[in-house]
Amino acid sequence: MKRTIAIALLLILATTTAAFPGSARAADKIVFGVLPVMQALPLFVAQEKGLFADEGVEVELIPFRSGLEKDAAMAARQTQGYFGDMLTSIILGANQMPVSMVATIFNTTGDQRMFAVLAAPGTGKPSLTDLARKGIAGSSNTVIEYVTAKLLEKETPGADLNMIETKNILARMPMLLQGQVAGAVLPEPLVTLVEGKGATVVADDRGLGITPTTLLFTRDLIEKNTDAVRAFLRAVSRASALINQDQEMARPIMIKYARIPEPLQQSIAIPFFTPPAVPDKDLVMDVYNWLNEKGVLKSELTFDEMVRGGLLP
Repeated sequence: MKRTIAIALLLILATTTAAFPGSARAADKIVFGVLPVMQALPLFVAQEKGLFADEGVEVELIPFRSGLEKDAAMAARQTQGYFGDMLTSIILGANQMPVSMVATIFNTTGDQRMFAVLAAPGTGKPSLTDLARKGIAGSSNTVIEYVTAKLLEKETPGADLNMIETKNILARMPMLLQGQVAGAVLPEPLVTLVEGKGATVVADDRGLGITPTTLLFTRDLIEKNTDAVRAFLRAVSRASALINQDQEMARPIMIKYARIPEPLQQSIAIPFFTPPAVPDKDLVMDVYNWLNEKGVLKSELTFDEMVRGGLLP
């Protein structure tokens, strides 16, 4: 069953708008949506260490419990930018929300992974092709399905993917651990958590560089307050460098803002953050074409509409 994020946004738009009375925001302040994930750590460090203020920009980070809520707030014009994945950024842009990605701040380079496909405990290590036939718990038309499809294509070109629709990430864990599904796709640090409970990683995105996290702003903000956007990016770049220089400095900040399971809070590795970079054109167009083929996009976009360069320090 095909369901677009745009439809989901409309369903919860009224609720989200009620949570943000009034749409007027101070012209000199950037209101930015974030998720409680460790890949957003440079944003939290920039806030805690006063780097935004040091660069001369006022930033209000608005935390959201889910990507769906974050996207709905953006569609309701309650935020001017957000942290997220390429797919939701492109979907928003193709559904009459004039936004552009300006930078990537994390990617699955080296041994770093963001997503993994896992097999249920006690089932050994089946092939990804076998799991895809039996059914993998995940979410259609999202980065979850995209990365799973790419991993499957790498193992067995042309193989079918049976995705068992499970939008709630936390619901996938007990389904997997109790053997209700043969496999599931999860993000870190949940991958590490369920590995410790007996699940087996069948495939992951480490080293592939296909699941970067991005920073996105409305085109209106980019055009009318370019200097503030540049200042924002300078602060994030400095925060990324600070984390890489002293990862343990960032651990209490990560624990404060990111949802890290208590057993992993002191042991999970702090990610390495690449310097903010303009999103890769080949990858952006691959994601765009994949979404277009699935019928998710309501209008056509060019690369220059999806990505705005020239803003990074």
